[in-house]
Amino acid sequence: MNPQDPLAQLKDIHLPAPVGWWPLAWGWWVLFALVLIGLGLLVWQWRTRRRQQRYRQQALGMLREAHRHFQEQPDSAAAARTYLQSVSELLRRTVLSALPADCQHDVAPLHGRAWLRFLDASAPVGKGFTEGPGAALAEGPYQPDPRVDVDGLEELAARWIKSHSLNRKALTHLIAEAGDA
Repeated sequence: MNPQDPLAQLKDIHLPAPVGWWPLAWGWWVLFALVLIGLGLLVWQWRTRRRQQRYRQQALGMLREAHRHFQEQPDSAAAARTYLQSVSELLRRTVLSALPADCQHDVAPLHGRAWLRFLDASAPVGKGFTEGPGAALAEGPYQPDPRVDVDGLEELAARWIKSHSLNRKALTHLIAEAGDA
């Protein structure tokens, strides 16, 4: 080796230590915060919706219970009247539970055919209440021996409970439609 050679005195290039993943840059912290806020909002919305829709599950349970009671005495006229009264009361309670308090006074006085038309108009059930098995709700509880398709009525009421749509905007239209038709 030549001591006079300046290149021989150079040392190898030393690379800096690799950049670690910690601590994170501020952009990652912002991203994590946004993801957590988004997840929190989704959970909050899910819980709120579930709490608001709980009345539907309770109504379906009460409908099944009324049907079970009817099945214990299927050939009794008193059992048929009681079943019709239970379903009618359950549907009315469901409507009043779904509506805001300031709108309940518009629906509460509906009865007879107007009530059945309101039920038909507030869910996609066709004319199941005015012309189908639900028609027994208007007169059946007051007849000595009511004729009722219990299974059809239960299916119709369950479909109505699952799919009804009641809000302030549509309420006035539904009430007017139920009264006029």
